[in-house]
Amino acid sequence: MSVKIFKIAFYIRLSREDGDNMESESITNQREILKLFLRKTKENFYYVDEYVDDGFTGSNFNRPSWKRLMEDIASGKVNTILTKDLSRMGRDYISMGNYIERIFPEQGIRYIAINDDIDTLYETPGLEFLQFKLMFNDYYLKDTSKKIRKIVRAKKEQGQFLGWKAVYGYKKDTNDKHKIVVDEEIRPIIERMFNLALEGNSPRQIANIFSDEHIPTPSVYAKINRDIKTTTYELWSPRTIKEMLTNETYIGNLTQGKRKKINYKSKKEVKIPKEKWIITKNSHEAIIDKKVFATVGELLKKNKNKSTSHNRQLLSGFMLCKECGHKIGINKSSDGKRYYCHCNYYTNHSKYGLCTPHSLNYKKLEKLVLKEIKKICENYVDSSSFYNKIENAKKENDFKTKKQKEIILLNNKIKINNLYIDKIYEEKLNGNINMEIFNRLTFK
Repeated sequence: MSVKIFKIAFYIRLSREDGDNMESESITNQREILKLFLRKTKENFYYVDEYVDDGFTGSNFNRPSWKRLMEDIASGKVNTILTKDLSRMGRDYISMGNYIERIFPEQGIRYIAINDDIDTLYETPGLEFLQFKLMFNDYYLKDTSKKIRKIVRAKKEQGQFLGWKAVYGYKKDTNDKHKIVVDEEIRPIIERMFNLALEGNSPRQIANIFSDEHIPTPSVYAKINRDIKTTTYELWSPRTIKEMLTNETYIGNLTQGKRKKINYKSKKEVKIPKEKWIITKNSHEAIIDKKVFATVGELLKKNKNKSTSHNRQLLSGFMLCKECGHKIGINKSSDGKRYYCHCNYYTNHSKYGLCTPHSLNYKKLEKLVLKEIKKICENYVDSSSFYNKIENAKKENDFKTKKQKEIILLNNKIKINNLYIDKIYEEKLNGNINMEIFNRLTFK
């Protein structure tokens, strides 16, 4: 009878983000506990490899060494996972339960968490309390995340810079990582940008000037995404220019807290309304004068109002270019007689040969789309009941309108009556009428 060999893998994880105690949960400490367990056991264990994720949160399993471990499990290299405790594998309640109760059993994987007395091969006492321990670990992660967010916010409100990289035009102070100083190499570019805006140049025009002159974009200068260069990697974007022209950092106000994570389990971020940003006035040296900044802001508002179209078309924002995937814009011809579709990406970067010129009569397209929608509606919508619903909704709306008018009339009558009573009362006070007449006039 053959004896099953348990090909064991050490899995070790450490994360300050999870609120881990750096001493008790250190990589070395975990490794020694796993080695001691292996030396003491009498089971047929065969050590395969060690998988370490240092600095990765337990809220998800998007970790390099964990992914490598899963690949080795799939190939048959590993069939047993050993961790110090459940929290080292992860803290997410749902994912942990899925691995331990479904994925591991289906793949014939044995999982051992030493300190929690869990061994999926046997009915160990720890398994009886598995769900409670998983829930506690998940709660601990949530609670820790909440405390960290409060600490981070407090530091930002105190004027400490907590970003990993300063805004373009500044850099971290070498003497204090929580302060920023002017990057003298970039200062002239920022000053020129605002001067161009003062001269009446739009963000797009400034972007084209900078692109033509091969001035390094913020991404190029910071050496970000060097291995994933897009066709516009070295081209300035009008949106980038606009964001910079409205960034108070350039007048000495530290602006933070513009984005936040959806929740403690997700890395995805969402934008925060401007009124909730954390802005610390006069926290560092300004590059731009406040009057210049304010003037540029006013010019941007005026340009925005000028470009706002009151003739928004039905399909605006719903069309994408088949060639490059960017948005399709709708413009009016120079004679004002027709609308046509065009690729915004090509229009904005035509001189750089990105995408291709192609145009289409918008009104013809809209008619074709509406015709197709009507066909679909005819197949799936009962026209008789549909029209009945419209009529009922119209009647209901008319009834509400009628009642609203009645309410307005009644309120007006109440106001008139109150004015009448006030006037009669004033006449009585002045002695122009006696009490008998007053009562008769007010209670009629």
